[in-house]
Amino acid sequence: MKFGLFYQIQVPKPWTEDSESKRIWEALEQITYAEEMGYESVWFSEHHFRPVWSHNSAPDLTLAAVSQRTSKIRMGIGVVLTPIHHPLHAAARMATLDILSKGRVDVGLGRTGYPYQLTPYGSGLEDTRGMWEEFAEVLPQAWTQEVTSYDGTYFKIPPREVLPKPVQKPHPPLWSACGSEETVRLAGEMGLGALFGSEGGPEKIGTLMQTYRETIKTAKSPSGMVNNQAAVMTAGFCHEDPKVVSTRGLELIEWYMEQQRERARLVWKGVDPTTVPADYKGYYERDMRLAAGPHEGEPTPEQVVNKGGSFLVGTPEECIKFVESYEAMGIEQVFSLNAIGPESHEETMNTLKMFGEHVIPYFKNKEKAGRK
Repeated sequence: MKFGLFYQIQVPKPWTEDSESKRIWEALEQITYAEEMGYESVWFSEHHFRPVWSHNSAPDLTLAAVSQRTSKIRMGIGVVLTPIHHPLHAAARMATLDILSKGRVDVGLGRTGYPYQLTPYGSGLEDTRGMWEEFAEVLPQAWTQEVTSYDGTYFKIPPREVLPKPVQKPHPPLWSACGSEETVRLAGEMGLGALFGSEGGPEKIGTLMQTYRETIKTAKSPSGMVNNQAAVMTAGFCHEDPKVVSTRGLELIEWYMEQQRERARLVWKGVDPTTVPADYKGYYERDMRLAAGPHEGEPTPEQVVNKGGSFLVGTPEECIKFVESYEAMGIEQVFSLNAIGPESHEETMNTLKMFGEHVIPYFKNKEKAGRK
């Protein structure tokens, strides 16, 4: 089991003149410390027009700064929003980041679950699946072929030499956000690593993992490189005192869950439900339930904190149990968003310390014992 960090750059209100910049500088300090504590990767999301929830619209630039402050920790984009970028731009920027980091880059691809951040860029929901598939075909070709060309529905590229080339050979590992059965199947067929969100809990991810493991067996990648890793992204808070977990941990998860509702209220504004494509209806219905407030069957913040399953919140011992529940289904990496909204820099650093002193060593020792 490997451990990584996940960042949205959440900036709760009220804001001051340095609210955004302070959170980014704190993240840089946290990541440097996390490398010392044994974390093996850091992932930055890409979101647009999402105040409070994510002030992280240029993750590759932030990771370029990370590359100069660290020496071992891997850096991932989770994920490049393929409907609002051109694959040649992504190829050049990710290759440059790979050079700056001396070969430590992972690249996730996704299509976004809502229209709010697509429409300003001229993309529609009905096109995202095809754009994602073509993007996933072009990117490895641009990295590995001396001259690249492509004739697709969405991307038409005349023969060009795309520069620079990445340090990693044949290219940086590619991943896919996996929120639906169809996307999981496609990711496996194309040889992409799987990035799961923990909100659905172990049961949902366990079902998706079965599909992924079956399809990855016969994967066909444009470059011949198959990334068969699976990871879970979650929100995390760890403290040695159970009372702090049940009070402060609960406050942070309540904030996080309410911000998920705010997201749901924002991202479908002005959308006629009859125009939502079939493969987005599940996302739309989920968000409508969230937007309406707490609903039957939804776990409360207390249940999330006390029973676990959806979020990595607890004492070191409880966090170990959480991770083992995913390890049992074949998940190999856990990425935790530890800088939750109103959480202080000092609280985040303590979570990193708890993992570095207790959780990560537990799994390292477990791995060593398994080899004997």
